[in-house]
Amino acid sequence: MKLFLKILYLLGVVVVFFQCKTEKVKESIPSYNYNISDFQIIGHRGFSDMYPENTLLAIEEVFKRGVKYCEIDVNVTSDDVYVLFHDQPTMYRTSSGNRYVVSSTYKELLDFDYGSWKGEQFKNTKIATLEEALELAKKYDAFLYLDTKKIRVDLMGKALQKTKVNPKRLMPAIANIKEAKEFKKYCPNSSFVYFGGMPKNPNDDNWYKEYVDLGCTVFETYYTFALDNKEYFKTFVKKVHENNAKVWVFTSNDITEINKIKENNVDGVESDLSASAFKALYENKNLEIKPLKATTGNWTFDKNNLHSKGVGSQLRPFNYTDKNYQKVTFGTTSSFNISAVEGKNTSIIKVPAFDPKNGLFLFTNFTPFKNENHHFNYSLLMDLYIPKESENKFISLFQTSPTNSNDGDFFINKKGIGINNEYHGNLQSETWYRLGIVVSEFSIKKYINGSFVGEQAISSGRWSVYNTFAGGQDQGFLLFADNDNETAPLFLSSLQLRNYAMSKEEIKLLGDVKSNGIAINNTGIYNLKFEGELKESIVNWDAKEIYVYISKENNKDSDINLKVSFNLPYGAKSSINSGDVLRFKENKQQIITVTAQDGHSKSNWNVILKIEN
Repeated sequence: MKLFLKILYLLGVVVVFFQCKTEKVKESIPSYNYNISDFQIIGHRGFSDMYPENTLLAIEEVFKRGVKYCEIDVNVTSDDVYVLFHDQPTMYRTSSGNRYVVSSTYKELLDFDYGSWKGEQFKNTKIATLEEALELAKKYDAFLYLDTKKIRVDLMGKALQKTKVNPKRLMPAIANIKEAKEFKKYCPNSSFVYFGGMPKNPNDDNWYKEYVDLGCTVFETYYTFALDNKEYFKTFVKKVHENNAKVWVFTSNDITEINKIKENNVDGVESDLSASAFKALYENKNLEIKPLKATTGNWTFDKNNLHSKGVGSQLRPFNYTDKNYQKVTFGTTSSFNISAVEGKNTSIIKVPAFDPKNGLFLFTNFTPFKNENHHFNYSLLMDLYIPKESENKFISLFQTSPTNSNDGDFFINKKGIGINNEYHGNLQSETWYRLGIVVSEFSIKKYINGSFVGEQAISSGRWSVYNTFAGGQDQGFLLFADNDNETAPLFLSSLQLRNYAMSKEEIKLLGDVKSNGIAINNTGIYNLKFEGELKESIVNWDAKEIYVYISKENNKDSDINLKVSFNLPYGAKSSINSGDVLRFKENKQQIITVTAQDGHSKSNWNVILKIEN
């Protein structure tokens, strides 16, 4: 340890650590310099597990953690502005709007919020332009891989001219030779990623050469090809390399898969957990990377709309293209003349008996893990009231088919809650209940007012829900929908979705119906800024640490006082307030504790200062 400190002294660097008493003092913080390998992990839509995808915030958070390539989705507005946005055709999932990007002007799109769906801590995030993203790539000496929802190579050329960044920083997806030739005219000094079908003959050198001669530096395909690693794919990789290009695949968040992809001579993989995956590959082979367990959607109806409260996308009408779709009715317990919640007049909605063309679509916003299209573990919570008119009738609660193409997947009937003639619990009409439906791969556990009432075994993928889908319109499931009218009206005061199977203890702590909704469990700390910092602080989610870089010249005393600002998830509280001064003293720990709205979920963040010349 003494030798280590002497080396730091000779380098003119002093590192100060504040840790829990039970932890050993670390000798270094992560360098976030991953230039030690040619294998790249590409940030999929930025740091999209933790931050709102395709925003400047998500891109910067991944760049400052050492990721050099970021995949972003771009589309063109009606007034020819390249903006960052994935879903087509509508904007329900990742914005507060319900327009179409391609038929809206850039100014019109600026009216919407692109962060709150991921959490209130990102409220008022604006839509980003390609030019803004290019400037960010320049700042971090990084590169943008453009997943082009609409390709306009002329606008790409204009973006390069306007920003004057190195043309190599712009790497669009090109699907065919015609597009490649057109791109070459407008962006002669840029490279591109071939993102089209695989060659019919993997040994055809001319196929590869034609693309490479036009500027292709990367050929990308689906990640399962790399996992299977059949002879066709091996030949494809060999020929790409012989033509001095790289092979990338999309998208994996599992470190075992990523290691296998790397071992099979692939040069890069897209990931929503790119920074953690780099760390697991090169700094900590025991690190288990996985998506953050969280509440991904929470709704009450006090604003008389279907927008979320605290986190979550809008609830979208299933049949939104039909102007005559069935709508919910907004009101209060008093206006509907039904029982109050906890003795309080509470905002609620009346859900009609939806016909097979109608329902509410719920976007899960689950970060994919080991199976990118399906998610087997999740929890759905509902505060609901069965009116007299629906007594003893079937009421569909959710339908995992996004197109309502088969029977609903969970019901209320006179025997309780369940499916396939296996029902549990006792629900009376004209009474408020909090239902907890906890789905895993092999069972569904059922709770009423915090108490366990039954479990039933399941098999097959019927109850899994979609994570990712090409257009973004089917990334979730339907509520209160059934394909053959097995449903009836009900009242709903609160709704919540979590991306994991909750424990019996967690459900019990939430208790029964509350007038202010269902408490969320999200912690974490976001958008940190320290007064006088040399560069942006970094939150290490894997180790629950915060790295702060400050100047030695301005902090010569043993006591260091730093004013800090930050944002927290909806309803969360912290041991210090944003705007407070953190007071560091030699050999003293400094920890920020964040407690979720539920009052039970907590995270402790160790603040680590790096003082530099």
